[in-house]
Amino acid sequence: MSVRDDLPILEFETGAALRAWLEEHHRTSPGMWLRIYKKNAGRRSVTFEEVLDEGLCFGWSESTRRRYDEVSYLQKFTPRRSVGTQSPRNLARAELLVAQGKMKPAGLLALGKNIKE
Repeated sequence: MSVRDDLPILEFETGAALRAWLEEHHRTSPGMWLRIYKKNAGRRSVTFEEVLDEGLCFGWSESTRRRYDEVSYLQKFTPRRSVGTQSPRNLARAELLVAQGKMKPAGLLALGKNIKE
C-alpha cells in the first residue's frame, strides 16, 4: 500500500468492495486516495459514480483529483467535514439512495435536514 499526503492509496474493483470497506472503516479512517482506472485501462475498477454514491451513503466526500499514471488517477476521499452542504445533484442522488434503502445513518447525518426521508 502506497501513501500520499499521509493517506493510503487504495483501489477497489467494485462499488460493493468500496462499500464493504466503508462499512468497517467509515467512522475511524481519516480518508484515502482512491486509485481509479480509466475505462481503456483494461482493468476493473470502481467508477467515479460508485464513489459518489457510496460516499453519500456513509457521509464521505470526494475532492481533489490527481493524475497517477497513464491508466489511472487518484481521487481524494474523506469523511465530510461540514453538515448539509450538498449540491442539488448530490441531494437528488441521495434521495434515490434513501428510496433504494442504501443510505446509512452517517450519510443521513452528513446531509442534515436537506433530504426527504
